[in-house]
Amino acid sequence: MLYLITLTTFLSTWIFGIALLLMIFNRERPIDRLKKLEYRSMEKKNKDKSRSEKTGMIKLLSGMVPKVRWNRKKARATEMELIKADIPMTLEELFIIKLLSSAIFGFFIYVILRSPIATILIVIMIWNTPKLIIHRKKMARIKEFDHHLTDGINILVNSLKAGYSFLQSIAVVTKETKGAFAKEFNKLLKEMSLGISEEEALHNLMGRMESEDLRLMMNAILIQKDIGGNLAEILDNISETIRARQAIRNEVKTLTAQGKLSGVIVTLLPIFLGVGIYALNPEYMSTLFTETLGLVMVAGAVISQLIGIMFIRKIINIDL
Repeated sequence: MLYLITLTTFLSTWIFGIALLLMIFNRERPIDRLKKLEYRSMEKKNKDKSRSEKTGMIKLLSGMVPKVRWNRKKARATEMELIKADIPMTLEELFIIKLLSSAIFGFFIYVILRSPIATILIVIMIWNTPKLIIHRKKMARIKEFDHHLTDGINILVNSLKAGYSFLQSIAVVTKETKGAFAKEFNKLLKEMSLGISEEEALHNLMGRMESEDLRLMMNAILIQKDIGGNLAEILDNISETIRARQAIRNEVKTLTAQGKLSGVIVTLLPIFLGVGIYALNPEYMSTLFTETLGLVMVAGAVISQLIGIMFIRKIINIDL
């Protein structure tokens, strides 16, 4: 019971303090055009619902957070990362998730270990974990998009050869493909249908999807719009180029797989070895964390590990 009261007080104080700091700054909220198009129907549906029908603690708490952007550039970058990862979440909801998860984990770590340093480290790690998850999902989405890109270009080429306009060909692509590729081209189709110019809609697509192969395709389309030419033939050549690039990229991944595995083993081996020795003989390992020389050795080992990881990543990361 005492832990529950302490946790409630801790969370309330944290949320109140953060909200008070946020209210000091400007309340203006920049909303980009894409988010208006993407969430307009969702917001209209939510307005029609009564408060009793709204569920979820995260959504309820996010409504209490002031619509503040203390760093507009960083807020817009985070918002774009959420869009690129296709995560239907507002910045306020993300903030509440980070706040609650870091506070809860930090509280339990402090109760168990009674160590302020360990608590601070856990809070920092949990606070930054959503950023890693968003980045991982974004990269997985780009990989899925690139996997369907050549097939989508072939459908676009065949539609153009059949006499369809560019807008009609985009509509055919959205119907014949699936996953992230179909979703992004559906957004492109909606933007063009609502009166946004083709150039701006294509630039928006490139902004939402960080794919070098897509950028190659979009640049070819934009150049064709300026100087003219047979778009179907241009895209057909681009498709062959992208297919060759993907084949080379897959071959490079195969050749560097051993280096990546070696890096993982070299990184994890000292950790597992240290945990194993500590389980067998705690007094033997505790010297590293109680003596000054031991702490220096641990710091040197960590720095050496980081340097080794940096060199391994430099070797296996090949830009194409």
